[in-house]
Amino acid sequence: MKKLNKSNLIIFAGLIALFIIGQFIYNRFDLTKDKRFTLTSTTEKLVENVKEPLKIEILLGGELPGDYRILKNEIQFLLDELREKNSNISYSFVDPVDLGQTELEQNKLAPIPIKTDKGTLNIYPYAKLTYDGKTSYMEVLVNDPSIQFNELALASTEKLEYLFAEKIQKATNFDRKRIGFVVHHDELPEANIQSLGRALSEKYDVEIYLNPIVNKTFSFQPADLDSLKRFDALIVAKPTLPFSDMDKLVLDQYVMNGGKMLMAIETVDAEMDSIFRSGKIVAFPRDLKLNDFLFNYGVRIHPAVIKDLNGAQIVLADGETAGNTSYNYYNWPYFELGIRGEENPITSSIDPVLFQFANPIELLKNPAIKQTVLLSSSEQTSLKPALNYIQLNEVEIEDQQEYKMGKIPMAVLLEGNFNSAYSMRYERKEFPNFKAKTTNGKMIVISDGDVLKNALWRGMPMQLGENKYSVRPDNPDGKPKTYANQTFLMNAMDYLLGDEDFLALRNRKLEIPLLSETTVLQEKSTWQIMNLVIPTSIIALLGGIGFWIRKKKYAR
Repeated sequence: MKKLNKSNLIIFAGLIALFIIGQFIYNRFDLTKDKRFTLTSTTEKLVENVKEPLKIEILLGGELPGDYRILKNEIQFLLDELREKNSNISYSFVDPVDLGQTELEQNKLAPIPIKTDKGTLNIYPYAKLTYDGKTSYMEVLVNDPSIQFNELALASTEKLEYLFAEKIQKATNFDRKRIGFVVHHDELPEANIQSLGRALSEKYDVEIYLNPIVNKTFSFQPADLDSLKRFDALIVAKPTLPFSDMDKLVLDQYVMNGGKMLMAIETVDAEMDSIFRSGKIVAFPRDLKLNDFLFNYGVRIHPAVIKDLNGAQIVLADGETAGNTSYNYYNWPYFELGIRGEENPITSSIDPVLFQFANPIELLKNPAIKQTVLLSSSEQTSLKPALNYIQLNEVEIEDQQEYKMGKIPMAVLLEGNFNSAYSMRYERKEFPNFKAKTTNGKMIVISDGDVLKNALWRGMPMQLGENKYSVRPDNPDGKPKTYANQTFLMNAMDYLLGDEDFLALRNRKLEIPLLSETTVLQEKSTWQIMNLVIPTSIIALLGGIGFWIRKKKYAR
């Protein structure tokens, strides 16, 4: 008896010791295949910097359809991890009704109507963040026009860590980077750049640089360099007028002083609206006087248009039936679909990007610059030189053997130690603090300005990446085909501005196990009976075995 008491005492003491140790040592093991419950190092560092209480209220309380219940659960899993890393973070799920209609309307929190068997549910996919006395709101759905509406909730579960990490960074860090648009060469008008500007302004401070127009010089001057230095990156969006020598010199010195640049430029003038009006156009060359500038960075854009056998579809009238015009979809070889080229975080897991009349980019040897093809055409391509007709009847492909030029680069990333094109030229004397080289230079060159352009529909801007010409005239309210232009450009700017870590979050893939609702309905009764009978049978069996052992032991 004494021996038994001593053993019990040792076990009891051991349990108490384990309990005490457990208060100081804690660890969780993520055994999931995709490590969905493991935060990236980027998020962990970000969460550690939350020094004040951060309150997160998610407006997904109340009744939800199936895919939004999954989204809610994934949000809860994520926020549990954030709260575990930093006790300053707290969260709760609230019913949007509790916020009041006034607050919802003032902050433009519009509901998403979802049809269910019980009627239409108004879902508010938003979260409210309160930090240091300031309140901000975020969507818990990804802003990606290329994702179908009915797939948005499930697709967003893969991006939750990125969405919350990005918003927490915005809420806790008020030092936003700045992006400037160059506009004095008749670049894209405001109405056609609105979608991109809106997407960029969610993360960056965006401004149009108007000094050359205000000063009526219509060209950069040496004094503009100091003003441009306040921008972390510049965007040149489809210029149509030539660049002066001083323009190129100022841009050169902007890059030499550490500025990043994205240039979307075209060497051939071809517009879809003109083709629809007359059925054909002449593709005129467009000399922007940028050949020497781009040559210095190891690229050349040729004055020709790429024809891709696997181009995007457009709608054309193809006859009449019973007095009504009939329409059909045709692959239009001049609407090239940019597919991922070489491996890079910008284009990792990206969907096709819509180009329009893109030009071929030639890569030139430059040992100091790393050239990465971000997007290229398909394998089945040919070229239409400038000063040739482009006609609508080219949707009818007569000879597929014509398309055998292989993949052609259409977007290229340039990185490395850039040398100034003016280091040995007289013009360098225009700048008293002229810089001849820079380290860690970054530039992206795209051979089509329409990649950045949102079309207009009934006078209103469309989403960036929506193909206006895929809308059927006999169904004008139909949804156009949408491509990943916005995702590509946001990734590109994040990369140029040093947010590579956030790119990894945005590209992260999770495997969400889904239940088949049809199978659930068909097998519901079977599983209910199994869940009732099997545990009861196991308990009865164990009880019977225990009774038999006890009877056998004491029957003697």
